[in-house]
Amino acid sequence: ESASLRLVGGGSRCDGRLEIFQRGTWGRVLDDQWDMQEAHVVCQQLQCREAEKAYNPPKPQRGTGPVGLRGVRCMGHEANLTLCNTSLPESALMAG
Repeated sequence: ESASLRLVGGGSRCDGRLEIFQRGTWGRVLDDQWDMQEAHVVCQQLQCREAEKAYNPPKPQRGTGPVGLRGVRCMGHEANLTLCNTSLPESALMAG
């Protein structure tokens, strides 16, 4: 079961800041090394076109609320973001 993703605050459903739905809550995805590999996986999962850019907003612009994922490291070919390496334990990802 892959976690639900959404992009918020952008111009379309394929643009914006990433949030992940788990355990009944939408949480932020925080990552200081977010780059095109991760963006590509997200765009694939949301059935958007190729990723055009990976945003790395400064900390004050990252929003508030619970953190759903952090430290995501993708190779770029994963089918969904939860298959990438993250710094959350896998058991937390499987819940929900």
